[in-house]
Amino acid sequence: MDINEVGFTAFVIASIRALEQDRSPALFSDPHAAWFSNDRALGAARQLDQVFPPSTTMVRFRTRYFNRFLERGMAEGARQVVLLGGGFDMRAHHLARPGVSFFEVDQRAVLEFKQAVLAERGHRQPPSLYGNYLEVDVPHGLAKVGFDPEAPTLIVWEGNTMYLPPELILPFLNRLAGAIPSFRIAFDYFSVDLQKREFENPEDMRRLEGVEKAMGASFPTGFPDLGIFEEHAPYRVAESGTFAELGVEFGLGEMVAAYPEDWRETLKLYRYCVLERRGA
Repeated sequence: MDINEVGFTAFVIASIRALEQDRSPALFSDPHAAWFSNDRALGAARQLDQVFPPSTTMVRFRTRYFNRFLERGMAEGARQVVLLGGGFDMRAHHLARPGVSFFEVDQRAVLEFKQAVLAERGHRQPPSLYGNYLEVDVPHGLAKVGFDPEAPTLIVWEGNTMYLPPELILPFLNRLAGAIPSFRIAFDYFSVDLQKREFENPEDMRRLEGVEKAMGASFPTGFPDLGIFEEHAPYRVAESGTFAELGVEFGLGEMVAAYPEDWRETLKLYRYCVLERRGA
């Protein structure tokens, strides 16, 4: 498998997670992240942290947050976890619990590369659905590999929404809700209208363009109002907030407070949300 088919960003994210072990305090432990890193990606991760620290801070905070989302949800009775478009997410291994089944959905190139890396180290890829989740029938495809649509389920949708065509997101969420009666889905997003690129504060536009430049990516989608999910899909917003606020909770409030104002404001635009299917 040609790693160029996977996408360089996936290796950079894995490298940021791998470097967490060198930080004090460390926000999480991902003992497998280094398996999906390389010298080029490590260099890019270190450069991002030097040039624009909020870009790596976002990844660190969200990793800790989604770990907690799963840990709490499994403790409360969830019996299935779906890692949706997770790239080299290894939570199926380092957050594994008795009685909880993990599943993954991602592009074939990503999952086949990941499977090969795991096999070299004596590990197995969890049951997986290969394909673009916006184009395939996710519930039906997962059912073929052992997913039970009736079991309480958690879905992690990390680092995806800002890259997706906005017109495809609500139909996708409605398809999930139509086939899975009980689940929660957690995701990260930007709380500004990136579709029209119209901002009340022009400084917000400049800040987001700075993040795009640092990450080498374009973000077409943002959600200034989470009410859209309650109005146009059968969900309720169960939890939401900014990653800047989580920084305080995670013990890094002083680090964030020491950032220049632009950086602090950028972190305020980056948020998390948990949607719960209504009736669940």
